Amino acid sequence: MSAAFRVYLYGPEQGPIDSSFESAQQRLENLPGLFFELDGSFAWMREPKVDEVYGILYDASGVIRYCELHGNCRRSTWCELCEAIAGGSLSDLQVLQLPDRRLQDFQSFADSLDSGSG
Repeated sequence: MSAAFRVYLYGPEQGPIDSSFESAQQRLENLPGLFFELDGSFAWMREPKVDEVYGILYDASGVIRYCELHGNCRRSTWCELCEAIAGGSLSDLQVLQLPDRRLQDFQSFADSLDSGSG
């Protein structure tokens, strides 16, 4: 089961994600089938209509300020993608769901993907 979403991914307290653009790019490019553009945009399709995620990294001052993500995917794909973006602990990440601007911690959002209510 997968759930459709459009979100912004942030670090702790809606701050930056503790990773450089270049480090995140390297980790993302290691994901099989992920296509990364030099402007920070990427597309990852593992399984059509089940695991399709599109995103863009926004960076400044040597860190990723946030990442915009949309698509639909299973929890396992979501976690793998976010781990590649952040390069570390996922527990401090925050997710702002659009368009209703509902802020959730990483775990709560990941759990909603399992239930199909993302």
